[in-house]
Amino acid sequence: MKRDNENLINLTRKMVMKRNVKLLGTMAMLSMALASCTTDELKEVYQGEKISFTTRMTRAVGTTTENLQEFKVYAEADTYDGFFIDGEIAKRDKDGMFYTDASHIWPTNASHIQFWAYAPTDLGDKTTVTINFEGQKFENFVPDSDITKQKDLVVAYNDVQKTNAGGKAVVLNFHHALSQIEITAHCPNSSSKRVFIKGAWIVNVSGKGDLSRNPERTNDLDWTPATPQNSFYGANWGLSADDYLRAKESTESVDANKLLTGALKNRNLMLVPQNVEAYEFAKKEGEEDKSGGYILLLCRVEAWHPGVTHEGGTQDPLVKEDPEKKQHIHQLFPITETYKPEAYGYTCVPVAFNWEAGKKYVYNLEFCGHNSGAGVYPPTKLPDGLPAGDNIIKDIPKEKHPGDPVLDEPIHFSVVVDGWDDATVDDPSVQ
Repeated sequence: MKRDNENLINLTRKMVMKRNVKLLGTMAMLSMALASCTTDELKEVYQGEKISFTTRMTRAVGTTTENLQEFKVYAEADTYDGFFIDGEIAKRDKDGMFYTDASHIWPTNASHIQFWAYAPTDLGDKTTVTINFEGQKFENFVPDSDITKQKDLVVAYNDVQKTNAGGKAVVLNFHHALSQIEITAHCPNSSSKRVFIKGAWIVNVSGKGDLSRNPERTNDLDWTPATPQNSFYGANWGLSADDYLRAKESTESVDANKLLTGALKNRNLMLVPQNVEAYEFAKKEGEEDKSGGYILLLCRVEAWHPGVTHEGGTQDPLVKEDPEKKQHIHQLFPITETYKPEAYGYTCVPVAFNWEAGKKYVYNLEFCGHNSGAGVYPPTKLPDGLPAGDNIIKDIPKEKHPGDPVLDEPIHFSVVVDGWDDATVDDPSVQ
């Protein structure tokens, strides 16, 4: 009987060794007790625990540790010729950990495992994802043209040493691969000037790019953006009579000053990191514009003055008298033959875009301040697909040209970089 038991134990050990697996983490504490284990206990000890994952995330408005529900994961051990986890989806469980449907445990003789992961799991038909021992590649990544459908691309890599695993969940530190863009606006003189904005777009930026990541440089996200081709990202929305820009320090309807965020329920743009020079208008007749980036706005500007009639009693067709409120309103922009409250026009702010992965850029526009106006007339050829119609005035007055201020001064402009990864930049004043 004793010899039979020894044979059974030896046979079991051989069978377990062929499985090529061990418990995730060190087994030194358990090895001393193997001699007294039954055959079933011995199998259980060597079979080990299912590999699980826990995540970390840099701060964000988009994907966070709390709202991430699943990701695709790849794993390669130094004793394997290929991946032993090959693009499987790890899903969040009730315990907050992430698990794949199939069980995976630490391979025998593997001193370390490399893990790659990304989310969202569905990047659409246009993007080709390649994960291999050289790193991660995302070719032809295209942010959705509909801002409400844009996704926050996050990627992770970790080289886990067996001596450090200790039976714990594998930590995946996700990094935001895109740039987040927010556009805000305010009017310091909102008591006398009313600016209505019903559309905002980033124009002439690249609409796609290739992302590569080398495991030897785990924190480097290398983007190769495509050449910008008059592409644009943003949105337009409806307005009420009370949706005009307030002063920056105003506590009344502050969200109205956050153009994209306020209009689209906390949606900012998620775009490919890139560097784009600002649009340059021709300075002389016969010269050509130099294409570049700009912020395009669909807006309306009014001046509100006390008194029913305009000073001097001049009959201006662009002035509306309001006897009930004992005031009169000047339509400053756009220019129409008569006062037309439904009329809106396009104005722009040329901007150089210098975006890095994982950073949030806030563009603050000041309308009708002490030294600021309402932007400049945009290029003659605007991107296709923008709002149009009888109430969208595209004509430029005869005495004006593209690049000329629509009022006396261009918009005063500043840039703030914050959010995901803290950074500081100078605040330029850009037309």
